Amino acid sequence: MSNSDVPGRPEVSGVETYSPLPPDAPPELHAAARWYTEQAVLLLSTFKWSTLGAVVGFFTGLGVKLYLYLLNSLIGFSNHAASLGFYTFLMLPIILPLLTLIARTLSPHNADGEYVAEEGTDQVINAIHEESGRFQWTAIPLRLLLNLITLTFGGSTGKEGPAAQIGAGVSSPLADILHLSDEDRRRLVITGVAAGFAAVFGTPISGALFGVEVLYLGRIEYPVLLPCIVAGVVAQLTCGAPPPVTAMLHPAQVFGQLTPTDLTVLSLISGLFFGLMALLLIETMRQVDLFLSKYIRHPYWVAAGGGVALVALYGLFGPQYAALSYPVIMGALHGHLSSDPHALLHSLVGLALAACLVKIVATAITLKTGGVGGIVTPLFFIGATSGAAFATILHLPAQLFARFGFIALVAAAANTPIAAVVMGLEILGGPIGVYCALCACTAYLIVGHRSVFAGQRLGYSKAAGLLPTLDVPMGHIDRGSVRVVSGHVVERFGARTGGKSRNAQRPLEHHPSVDSNKVNSNIDSEGNLPEGD
Repeated sequence: MSNSDVPGRPEVSGVETYSPLPPDAPPELHAAARWYTEQAVLLLSTFKWSTLGAVVGFFTGLGVKLYLYLLNSLIGFSNHAASLGFYTFLMLPIILPLLTLIARTLSPHNADGEYVAEEGTDQVINAIHEESGRFQWTAIPLRLLLNLITLTFGGSTGKEGPAAQIGAGVSSPLADILHLSDEDRRRLVITGVAAGFAAVFGTPISGALFGVEVLYLGRIEYPVLLPCIVAGVVAQLTCGAPPPVTAMLHPAQVFGQLTPTDLTVLSLISGLFFGLMALLLIETMRQVDLFLSKYIRHPYWVAAGGGVALVALYGLFGPQYAALSYPVIMGALHGHLSSDPHALLHSLVGLALAACLVKIVATAITLKTGGVGGIVTPLFFIGATSGAAFATILHLPAQLFARFGFIALVAAAANTPIAAVVMGLEILGGPIGVYCALCACTAYLIVGHRSVFAGQRLGYSKAAGLLPTLDVPMGHIDRGSVRVVSGHVVERFGARTGGKSRNAQRPLEHHPSVDSNKVNSNIDSEGNLPEGD
């Protein structure tokens, strides 16, 4: 029975709806029945996804807890070896080619039989977008092993990529067992990824939101929020990992003589600075990848060269930049950086700037020459040290701006401003978190349509005056993919000064797999957006 067959019941896009009442029942009874039916469906859905979220969160938390235990044990072994005078990073010229050999031999290959190297988080993001969350989860133990070896021997990577893969590895086979539909499978895998982030970050809400927000730039899938948050809370309780930043002192002790107006202006300025630092990291990784693509037929020589470059880098600037580099992160967050005897620069400003720049280069080399791991921990490092440098240059509280940078780099480089804002409020709290949110949102805008996650999809433009190609992987975005809206003030200024406005005249481009009707509802018949920004 169609809605149009019953008096007083409007047609809803031609969708057949269930009604427990006879057709001749009064319209008011049909309205009441629809209300109760809707609530029954919502209650069942809430119970279903809360239960699935709790189950996924529990097992993901256990998996991440085991992974962190193994990681801490191996890093403890590496530190003990260093105390005896042997630095494990000296073996990187051998370890990286070995990791490349193992990955190329045992990891899954694409449909053409070729091995495609992907960072752990990117691998899961692509599976969610392209395969409804289906992927060869049996390869996850191998990826975890490769990550543990990378970090043990000093590779500059993070641990959130493996955590995301653990969450996906729990949720994907569970979807098989329950015979879920493609859409439900996709939601469940997203839930597992969110649980992995929440567990490894030690922040249940912002970690879960990160897992949802990192899929798209400018778009959030609200139907998965409930299971993701349930899974995040359960995973964090099960894993027990502490938050990455400890609570600060009372705001009066941190802000000093800074007024609310001062803090507002400084939050905006520091956000600009952190956005540029995130942009530097993204472009460095892109340029390293572009340079190494010339030698794609010699992967083992590339890996060996990357190992030699890392040994030289750590030998020149100090071993504190190897692996997770938590001592340097904590030093920056507490307002001091210990000057290592191997470091070339000993002043606080010089050391902080050198630290973030060295970490950018080390991370790019590691991930592009065979190292396996995540990128968020290096973001924490770069943000904290660049924030300490920014504060010292301007004679500001170093603890405060190191924490701002710690969170703002994640918002900018990963395009996850909401997760970063919630993280700031979750672990900093009060007025500190409010100003941190302002800083993070500014950094997010400054970095533009770029991301450290190549698989992240571009869901919306960051400015009304820009018209990017939507629904494409961020790794496919180049200068020609973003054009200025015709008639925009920037285009007019460029025309007056004799500048080229080639991108403003380009026709709207779409990815071959994108439905042009989904691109942007604000585009007019001539392919232009309303003038703005």
